[in-house]
Amino acid sequence: MADINTTRPEFVRKTDMSKTYGVVEKPLSVVERVYDLNWLRKSFILIILAAAWQAYAVYLNNILLFPTLTETIQALIEGIKSGGLLTRAWFSIKLLLQGYALGLLLAAIFTGFAIGTRIGQDFLETLTSMFNPLPAIALLPLSLLWFGLGNASLIFVLIHSVLWAVALNTHSGFKSVPPRCGWWAAITGSAAFPTSRKFSSPRRFRASSPASRSAGRLPGAR
Repeated sequence: MADINTTRPEFVRKTDMSKTYGVVEKPLSVVERVYDLNWLRKSFILIILAAAWQAYAVYLNNILLFPTLTETIQALIEGIKSGGLLTRAWFSIKLLLQGYALGLLLAAIFTGFAIGTRIGQDFLETLTSMFNPLPAIALLPLSLLWFGLGNASLIFVLIHSVLWAVALNTHSGFKSVPPRCGWWAAITGSAAFPTSRKFSSPRRFRASSPASRSAGRLPGAR
Protein backbone atom coordinates (compact mmCIF):
# COMPACT_ATOMS: atom_id res chain seq x y z
CA MET A 1 0.00 0.00 0.00
CA ALA A 2 1.39 3.40 -0.99
CA ASP A 3 2.28 5.89 1.68
CA ILE A 4 -0.29 8.69 1.82
CA ASN A 5 2.40 11.18 2.83
CA THR A 6 4.34 10.63 -0.37
CA THR A 7 4.68 13.91 -2.31
CA ARG A 8 3.55 13.66 -5.93
CA PRO A 9 5.75 15.29 -8.56
CA GLU A 10 4.38 18.40 -10.27
CA PHE A 11 4.17 18.68 -14.03
CA VAL A 12 4.00 21.95 -15.98
CA ARG A 13 2.73 21.56 -19.51
CA LYS A 14 3.04 24.39 -22.00
CA THR A 15 0.37 24.64 -24.65
CA ASP A 16 0.87 26.34 -27.97
CA MET A 17 -2.09 28.74 -28.00
CA SER A 18 -1.53 29.78 -31.62
CA LYS A 19 -2.46 26.31 -32.84
CA THR A 20 -5.55 26.17 -30.65
CA TYR A 21 -7.07 29.60 -31.26
CA GLY A 22 -5.43 30.65 -34.49
CA VAL A 23 -3.85 34.01 -35.21
CA VAL A 24 -5.03 36.70 -32.77
CA GLU A 25 -3.92 39.73 -34.81
CA LYS A 26 -3.85 39.66 -38.56
CA PRO A 27 -2.79 42.54 -40.80
CA LEU A 28 -5.49 43.91 -43.05
CA SER A 29 -5.21 43.47 -46.77
CA VAL A 30 -5.09 46.38 -49.21
CA VAL A 31 -8.74 45.85 -50.17
CA GLU A 32 -9.86 45.91 -46.54
CA ARG A 33 -7.85 49.05 -45.79
CA VAL A 34 -9.34 50.81 -48.81
CA TYR A 35 -12.85 49.66 -47.85
CA ASP A 36 -12.44 51.19 -44.38
CA LEU A 37 -12.10 54.70 -45.87
CA ASN A 38 -15.44 56.44 -45.43
CA TRP A 39 -14.80 59.17 -47.99
CA LEU A 40 -13.87 56.62 -50.62
CA ARG A 41 -17.04 54.57 -50.10
CA LYS A 42 -19.23 57.67 -50.27
CA SER A 43 -17.40 58.90 -53.35
CA PHE A 44 -18.03 55.56 -55.02
CA ILE A 45 -21.75 55.85 -54.22
CA LEU A 46 -21.84 59.37 -55.70
CA ILE A 47 -20.11 58.15 -58.86
CA ILE A 48 -22.66 55.34 -59.24
CA LEU A 49 -25.55 57.78 -58.80
CA ALA A 50 -24.04 60.24 -61.27
CA ALA A 51 -23.52 57.47 -63.82
CA ALA A 52 -27.12 56.28 -63.37
CA TRP A 53 -28.36 59.86 -63.79
CA GLN A 54 -26.36 60.38 -66.97
CA ALA A 55 -27.31 57.01 -68.46
CA TYR A 56 -31.04 57.45 -67.82
CA ALA A 57 -31.02 61.02 -69.19
CA VAL A 58 -29.22 59.89 -72.35
CA TYR A 59 -31.66 57.01 -72.74
CA LEU A 60 -34.67 59.29 -72.25
CA ASN A 61 -33.25 61.96 -74.61
CA ASN A 62 -35.53 64.76 -73.35
CA ILE A 63 -33.70 67.80 -71.98
CA LEU A 64 -36.90 69.44 -70.69
CA LEU A 65 -38.12 66.38 -68.81
CA PHE A 66 -34.82 65.02 -67.52
CA PRO A 67 -31.58 66.84 -68.46
CA THR A 68 -28.26 65.04 -68.34
CA LEU A 69 -25.71 65.56 -65.59
CA THR A 70 -23.28 67.32 -67.89
CA GLU A 71 -25.95 69.75 -69.10
CA THR A 72 -26.98 70.46 -65.50
CA ILE A 73 -23.39 71.22 -64.46
CA GLN A 74 -22.94 73.41 -67.54
CA ALA A 75 -26.12 75.36 -66.72
CA LEU A 76 -24.93 75.79 -63.13
CA ILE A 77 -21.60 77.23 -64.23
CA GLU A 78 -23.24 79.58 -66.72
CA GLY A 79 -25.75 80.77 -64.10
CA ILE A 80 -22.95 81.55 -61.63
CA LYS A 81 -20.91 83.38 -64.26
CA SER A 82 -23.86 85.51 -65.40
CA GLY A 83 -24.87 86.33 -61.83
CA GLY A 84 -28.53 85.47 -62.34
CA LEU A 85 -28.38 82.36 -60.19
CA LEU A 86 -26.72 84.18 -57.29
CA THR A 87 -29.25 86.99 -57.48
CA ARG A 88 -32.19 84.59 -57.34
CA ALA A 89 -30.55 82.61 -54.54
CA TRP A 90 -30.06 85.79 -52.47
CA PHE A 91 -33.71 86.75 -53.06
CA SER A 92 -34.83 83.35 -51.72
CA ILE A 93 -32.49 83.56 -48.73
CA LYS A 94 -33.71 87.07 -47.91
CA LEU A 95 -37.31 85.88 -48.06
CA LEU A 96 -36.49 82.96 -45.75
CA LEU A 97 -34.75 85.23 -43.27
CA GLN A 98 -37.75 87.55 -43.15
CA GLY A 99 -40.11 84.67 -42.47
CA TYR A 100 -37.82 83.15 -39.83
CA ALA A 101 -37.31 86.49 -38.07
CA LEU A 102 -41.03 87.22 -37.87
CA GLY A 103 -41.74 83.65 -36.74
CA LEU A 104 -39.14 83.87 -33.97
CA LEU A 105 -40.45 87.25 -32.86
CA LEU A 106 -44.04 86.00 -32.62
CA ALA A 107 -42.86 82.83 -30.85
CA ALA A 108 -41.02 84.94 -28.26
CA ILE A 109 -44.12 87.07 -27.69
CA PHE A 110 -46.42 84.07 -27.32
CA THR A 111 -43.98 82.25 -25.04
CA GLY A 112 -43.49 85.30 -22.82
CA PHE A 113 -47.25 85.69 -22.55
CA ALA A 114 -47.61 81.99 -21.74
CA ILE A 115 -45.01 81.91 -18.96
CA GLY A 116 -46.29 85.19 -17.50
CA THR A 117 -49.98 84.36 -17.18
CA ARG A 118 -52.09 81.24 -16.84
CA ILE A 119 -54.47 82.33 -19.59
CA GLY A 120 -51.48 82.84 -21.86
CA GLN A 121 -50.34 79.27 -21.21
CA ASP A 122 -53.79 77.93 -22.06
CA PHE A 123 -53.93 80.15 -25.14
CA LEU A 124 -50.55 78.89 -26.42
CA GLU A 125 -51.33 75.24 -25.72
CA THR A 126 -54.65 75.54 -27.53
CA LEU A 127 -53.14 77.19 -30.59
CA THR A 128 -50.19 74.79 -30.81
CA SER A 129 -52.49 71.78 -30.54
CA MET A 130 -54.58 73.21 -33.39
CA PHE A 131 -51.93 74.50 -35.81
CA ASN A 132 -48.74 72.57 -35.05
CA PRO A 133 -49.94 69.28 -36.68
CA LEU A 134 -51.09 71.23 -39.75
CA PRO A 135 -48.42 71.14 -42.50
CA ALA A 136 -47.41 74.49 -43.89
CA ILE A 137 -47.98 73.42 -47.49
CA ALA A 138 -51.68 72.96 -46.66
CA LEU A 139 -51.95 76.69 -45.94
CA LEU A 140 -50.33 77.73 -49.21
CA PRO A 141 -53.59 77.82 -51.21
CA LEU A 142 -55.27 79.86 -48.47
CA SER A 143 -52.33 82.24 -48.26
CA LEU A 144 -52.48 82.77 -52.01
CA LEU A 145 -56.19 83.62 -51.72
CA TRP A 146 -55.66 85.92 -48.74
CA PHE A 147 -52.44 87.72 -49.74
CA GLY A 148 -52.26 87.10 -53.49
CA LEU A 149 -49.29 86.07 -55.60
CA GLY A 150 -46.34 87.67 -53.89
CA ASN A 151 -43.90 87.57 -51.04
CA ALA A 152 -46.56 88.00 -48.35
CA SER A 153 -48.10 84.59 -48.99
CA LEU A 154 -44.71 82.87 -48.77
CA ILE A 155 -43.78 84.75 -45.60
CA PHE A 156 -47.10 83.70 -44.05
CA VAL A 157 -46.32 80.04 -44.75
CA LEU A 158 -42.80 80.45 -43.32
CA ILE A 159 -44.16 82.06 -40.15
CA HIS A 160 -46.54 79.14 -39.70
CA SER A 161 -43.65 76.69 -40.11
CA VAL A 162 -41.49 78.43 -37.52
CA LEU A 163 -43.92 79.86 -34.99
CA TRP A 164 -45.58 76.83 -33.44
CA ALA A 165 -42.56 74.56 -33.31
CA VAL A 166 -40.35 77.21 -31.70
CA ALA A 167 -43.03 78.39 -29.29
CA LEU A 168 -43.86 74.84 -28.19
CA ASN A 169 -40.24 73.83 -27.58
CA THR A 170 -39.36 77.10 -25.85
CA HIS A 171 -42.38 76.84 -23.59
CA SER A 172 -41.44 73.25 -22.73
CA GLY A 173 -37.95 74.45 -21.85
CA PHE A 174 -39.33 77.11 -19.52
CA LYS A 175 -41.62 74.57 -17.87
CA SER A 176 -38.60 72.38 -17.12
CA VAL A 177 -37.06 75.15 -14.99
CA PRO A 178 -36.73 74.03 -11.34
CA PRO A 179 -39.44 75.37 -8.99
CA ARG A 180 -36.83 76.99 -6.76
CA CYS A 181 -36.38 79.69 -9.41
CA GLY A 182 -40.00 80.67 -8.88
CA TRP A 183 -39.43 80.67 -5.14
CA TRP A 184 -36.47 83.01 -5.53
CA ALA A 185 -38.60 85.30 -7.69
CA ALA A 186 -41.35 85.31 -5.07
CA ILE A 187 -38.83 86.13 -2.34
CA THR A 188 -37.36 89.00 -4.32
CA GLY A 189 -40.83 90.25 -5.25
CA SER A 190 -40.27 90.12 -9.02
CA ALA A 191 -43.18 90.36 -11.42
CA ALA A 192 -43.98 87.77 -14.07
CA PHE A 193 -41.99 89.12 -16.99
CA PRO A 194 -38.91 90.20 -14.97
CA THR A 195 -38.98 86.72 -13.44
CA SER A 196 -38.81 85.21 -16.89
CA ARG A 197 -35.93 87.46 -17.87
CA LYS A 198 -33.86 87.13 -14.68
CA PHE A 199 -34.50 83.54 -13.59
CA SER A 200 -36.25 81.39 -16.18
CA SER A 201 -34.30 82.39 -19.28
CA PRO A 202 -30.79 81.67 -17.92
CA ARG A 203 -31.96 78.43 -16.32
CA ARG A 204 -33.79 77.39 -19.48
CA PHE A 205 -30.65 77.76 -21.64
CA ARG A 206 -28.51 76.20 -18.93
CA ALA A 207 -30.82 73.19 -18.77
CA SER A 208 -30.51 72.73 -22.53
CA SER A 209 -26.77 72.03 -22.29
CA PRO A 210 -25.54 68.65 -20.98
CA ALA A 211 -22.20 70.19 -20.07
CA SER A 212 -23.93 72.85 -17.99
CA ARG A 213 -26.02 70.22 -16.22
CA SER A 214 -22.85 68.38 -15.29
CA ALA A 215 -21.28 71.62 -14.09
CA GLY A 216 -24.35 72.37 -11.97
CA ARG A 217 -23.77 69.19 -9.97
CA LEU A 218 -20.21 70.14 -9.08
CA PRO A 219 -19.50 71.34 -5.50
CA GLY A 220 -19.83 75.08 -5.23
CA ALA A 221 -21.72 75.45 -8.53
CA ARG A 222 -24.66 77.83 -8.44
